[in-house]
Amino acid sequence: MNQGFVSSGIGKRCLALMLCCLLVSACPATAKAAQGEDAQWKLVSQTGGVTQALLLESDMLYLGSGLRVFVLDVSDPERIMVIGVSPILPQFIENITSDAKGHLFVSCGSGGLWIMDVSKPATPVILSNLDTGGYTEGSSLFGKYAVIADGPHGVQIADISNLKKPKWISEAYNLAYAYDVVIQDGTAYVAGGGSGLFTIDLSVPKAPKEMGLIPLDGFQYDVELLGGKLYAAGAWGDVSVLDISHSFQPVLTEIISTSGWAMALQAVGSNLLVMDGADGAKLYDLCAQQPQLRSTVTKGGFILAGAMENGKAFFLDKEYGMMAVDYADPSDPKLVSRWMPALDGRRVTFNGSACYVSGGLSGMHVFDLSDWIRPAETYWYDTSGGYANKVILDGGIAYLSSHLDAAEPLVVFDMANPLSPQKIGAVPNDEAVFNTAFRSMALGEGALYIAGEHAGACVDIRDPRRPIVVSRIDMTEPCNGAFCGNLFLTNGGSQLQIVDISDPQQMMLLSILPNQSSGDAVAFLDPTTALCSSGEGIWIVDISDPKSPQQIGELALSGSVMEAFIYGSTAYLSTLGNGVQIVDVSDPRNPALQEIVYTMGDSCDCYVNDEMMLVADSVAGLTVYRRGEKKRDGKASGSVSSEPYALPLLLHEGESLYPMVKEDISSEPAEKHTYLVTSASDRGPGTLRECLEHLKPNTTVTFDPSMFPPSAPATIQLQSPLPEIVADYTTLDGSQAGVILDGSELSYGNGLTLSASRCSIMGLQVVRFPGNGMQISGNENQIGGSRSVGAGPVGQGNLASGNGICGIFIGGWDSLVIGNLVGTDVSGALPIPNYDGLFVTDWGFRITLGSINPDEGNVVSGNDFINMDTWGDHTLIIGNIIGLDISGTRPVREDTRSNLTLESGAMNTLVGGSEPQERNLIGGANLGVVFSDQNTYQNAVIGNYIGTDITGTKAAPNQTGVLVWMVGNNRVGGGAPGEGNLISSNGTGIELSGYGVTDNIVLGNRIGIDVGGESLLPNGVGLSLHTGQRHAVIGGFTPEEGNLIVGGHISARITHPGIRDCYLAGNTMIGASVAGAYLEDRACSNFIQGNMLGAMEGYSVRVDYGTGNEIRSNSFTGEKPTEMVLLLEGGNRELGAPRVSGVKKQTLSGTTCAYGYVEIYLFQDNRAIPLGFAHADAKGKFAFTSSQPLNGKQVILLVTDILNNTSAFSQPYTVKAK
Repeated sequence: MNQGFVSSGIGKRCLALMLCCLLVSACPATAKAAQGEDAQWKLVSQTGGVTQALLLESDMLYLGSGLRVFVLDVSDPERIMVIGVSPILPQFIENITSDAKGHLFVSCGSGGLWIMDVSKPATPVILSNLDTGGYTEGSSLFGKYAVIADGPHGVQIADISNLKKPKWISEAYNLAYAYDVVIQDGTAYVAGGGSGLFTIDLSVPKAPKEMGLIPLDGFQYDVELLGGKLYAAGAWGDVSVLDISHSFQPVLTEIISTSGWAMALQAVGSNLLVMDGADGAKLYDLCAQQPQLRSTVTKGGFILAGAMENGKAFFLDKEYGMMAVDYADPSDPKLVSRWMPALDGRRVTFNGSACYVSGGLSGMHVFDLSDWIRPAETYWYDTSGGYANKVILDGGIAYLSSHLDAAEPLVVFDMANPLSPQKIGAVPNDEAVFNTAFRSMALGEGALYIAGEHAGACVDIRDPRRPIVVSRIDMTEPCNGAFCGNLFLTNGGSQLQIVDISDPQQMMLLSILPNQSSGDAVAFLDPTTALCSSGEGIWIVDISDPKSPQQIGELALSGSVMEAFIYGSTAYLSTLGNGVQIVDVSDPRNPALQEIVYTMGDSCDCYVNDEMMLVADSVAGLTVYRRGEKKRDGKASGSVSSEPYALPLLLHEGESLYPMVKEDISSEPAEKHTYLVTSASDRGPGTLRECLEHLKPNTTVTFDPSMFPPSAPATIQLQSPLPEIVADYTTLDGSQAGVILDGSELSYGNGLTLSASRCSIMGLQVVRFPGNGMQISGNENQIGGSRSVGAGPVGQGNLASGNGICGIFIGGWDSLVIGNLVGTDVSGALPIPNYDGLFVTDWGFRITLGSINPDEGNVVSGNDFINMDTWGDHTLIIGNIIGLDISGTRPVREDTRSNLTLESGAMNTLVGGSEPQERNLIGGANLGVVFSDQNTYQNAVIGNYIGTDITGTKAAPNQTGVLVWMVGNNRVGGGAPGEGNLISSNGTGIELSGYGVTDNIVLGNRIGIDVGGESLLPNGVGLSLHTGQRHAVIGGFTPEEGNLIVGGHISARITHPGIRDCYLAGNTMIGASVAGAYLEDRACSNFIQGNMLGAMEGYSVRVDYGTGNEIRSNSFTGEKPTEMVLLLEGGNRELGAPRVSGVKKQTLSGTTCAYGYVEIYLFQDNRAIPLGFAHADAKGKFAFTSSQPLNGKQVILLVTDILNNTSAFSQPYTVKAK
């Protein structure tokens, strides 16, 4: 079998009619190409995966889930029936539109637009498709035309008068990005992402006129018409309302301010429904003079789509699935039911006909596969914020492990009925599992052995109803595990670790074998031989002497090997975007690759028997393959029939929607109290302890400067923890004194524990406590103040350093943390580390860290692990110095793991701002800013200096400036003035990584240069995308959206086959030594357009291995066109450049590939500037007529074929017009 990557693309619009006659539903063209025609394994079915499209028509709900459209009868929202399922479509469904006549228009991203007949709901039939060449986001119908929002190809228009033979006729704004389109009175209004709103005159659909662009705040995802007005969902830019009485000149009249990211809209009578991302679904009444918020629907996840009709609504939430909501009272909506598709396939196992999928945030799913072609979900277990990692089946018992916000990291089920397991036991998330994330597990004799990310653990399961954690051992990033005999092997953290479990209650680490692996796979081949992932593929390891493991075999493979399923002498390796790679391990010293099954998304795990392979896929959910399978999923007509079945709905007892936040209107007590601390003793009269033991509300506590002189601070050496502060309106003020609270003699406890509200703590030094320096859980508190106010060493600010856990640990609502030194000495220059510096908990809401005022920013530097960390919602981080000293000129230490981390459900965090005084200074650590975990959404890092000193002219590097890891729907920078970050002098400027995540946005940043734009401060790599990022946006159509990337080895590196459908546009890339845009290791189906690539020492664009990467309308600078675009190792199939055959007058003619899209550039003064396009015919002939004189000038050409492969440039051709 050919082991090279095979593109999953299908033909362009020119081949639409030809492809229609080839339609079959068994394996669409994309799936076929991904596997290769000679593959033994054939895709026969798929369920779950990306679920983001729905359309409600009366009692029928059309749901786009993964590669299929589900037809649901929702007449009874408490018993939703699946009455029909479409055939498999070529790519994941983005949007569904209807003509209200029994036809659906299904937008499938890079798979184009597909037209279905659903007049018989039980048997949806595919009528035709149109591949537009871009990324089809949505469509709107206009008479006999479909107006298509085609992503990076702008707006495409098709004649659909014959639904079985749609025909492309025209396009508009073909270099802009179009997310959605609506039409009124012959005018199309287009949501254009960061560009704004485009208008198009459709009075002549075959010749649409581009009428203009209206800039809007934010990022326009959706548009809706209501009452003669246009509403645009602008993500962080709220909802813009425009008067369209003058069709081609919309006028912005008002902004509906939403608290989240406005992702989608629906007009419902006189109401507007706004899907506001992590802030839920908001219903606005538009009858009043100003829009009035009537209600909010949220469970705390991320609502990205919704539909409402006749008092009932359905919402799609990334964490809580499809929610049915009763709007009988629009001001008080009620949750009726929930169903969660298997959004994320993390691991899979099988028993009889029951397939168990651990689905990440979507929980555990059970499918009946008695008919493999039509998986039917029979059971769903909701992990409620936990990330379901692995299911192990043991006889009649099933075990489920989870991490993240899992209330029970291990759950046990009775499988008397495998299709409907019953929960019988669990391990609670308590102190026994502290700092142990149940990432994976292995089954031993009466025990489960846990790979816990930071530790290994043993759970006694001899009584499965009462599992007990019996031992724990600290380890380095164990993410996966395997058991045999007396050994437990873990892999992760770039090393294989071998643990002796002969005594399960005394686990002992025997040895470590560094393997530099980016994957987690580990498995026993026999009791003395193991397989594990390595930096280049896999290793075979001899563990006959477990204290001295020896690598005895290796095999280089592409991709990260996440899991290994051993079946006989064959290893089935799940390698994310590289599919499942099948390896013969019968000779452990010489493993041999046999076959590659390229899967639809990112393969994380698989289960194999003689006939079947089940793949857990982080994008596609569950996919089913059969060995040598023929076409079976439907008939040539493109239909699938099945018996109706009920979805496994769930509503926990007492479960409801989250209530809207109500402000606390309690007032300050009239009676005020004061207390003066006069003794530095721990106990007795005049002590702080005595005060806190008798504290009344509204008390101000100060310290006698004669006993606590500011110039020679006195230490209160505590012998036991201080009483918790529970009295509201308490002020603890040491700003006019010198006060040190020292906990070095304690064995446990915090420095100060505050659960009261509206309190202030100022001017204290809280050091060397075993727990947190300060633990704050009340509301509206202020921790710190201005360091320039007060006589004490840090003024009103506090110093929290040298503590065992966090310097400051804070939750609650609306609190303020300002002017503190966390992790340093009083000079702000030397480290006195806490383990973590400043931490906002997951119950932190609207907490502000820092200030725009001088001396009120926090200095959070010198800590061991993370300087600043938030798990909270609506955290504002402004004006801080993070990682550097108080002067902002040098790192306090350079080995801190992370300066600033947004993780574990952090939402709506704003780091920085558009004004200089809001800027954070972030430098001098391993990682500058980290976005982490799948439940972390709609956070923004804007206007900061990352990797430079306070002047923006000198280096203060992080190893990685910004790391976006395993998260989606976040942004770095922005298109508005001041929102771009300065990201320079780091090892990597911005890195987007992690599988199964989408829609991260990078706009308007300056990368690799100083603040004045005059001197280089290069990063090693300016921007890096790898390991599965999809649908990312880097730059845009307008100059404001583009990033400036200067110097370094590579400007933009896009690597690994899981990278798909990313949009790199409008950026300026200058001076890289290796390449400007470098696509490698089978990165496929990306769009490189409208960029300026100048003065490279290496190649401007380089493509290695990957295919389907479109390169168009870029501007280049260089002496040699052959160095502008380089294709190697089959990159873009090494497509040949067009050939010019002659020129007549101003018309250039030539030949190229059939139906090629030829782009002509003027090559002059070492610059290549786009002139325009020409379409080749079926024989490859093309003609281009220039609008400007070309005689005597040189032109160069490239071409994009029907699979979106773009060629290198032709040799320069000197035009000699006849």
